[in-house]
Amino acid sequence: MENYATKTEAIIALQERGYDQDFVLKDEYLFYVQQSELMKPDDFEITETYRFEGHRRLCDNYVIYGICTVDSDIKGILMTPYSAYGKGVSIRLWSKLANTLK
Repeated sequence: MENYATKTEAIIALQERGYDQDFVLKDEYLFYVQQSELMKPDDFEITETYRFEGHRRLCDNYVIYGICTVDSDIKGILMTPYSAYGKGVSIRLWSKLANTLK
């Protein structure tokens, strides 16, 4: 897996490899933005993970995930700050995301 210097570089590289959809965290689900659809943790796989740590503030720490759906060929990106893990994300979803950070 590549190491990117910036979040922008990672996102552009993922987009060039077909990760062209957007996902955001929503409680115990991923929200698939383009289809306004909620996805359970069993509905997707995390194929790539990139961590970015800010030098000055904790709020600058981010993780970018390459996401692929299980039942279709949908590929997209989830970008989330580290702080999002403590804000309403279910244990099942948090576990799936955190296990890729090892």
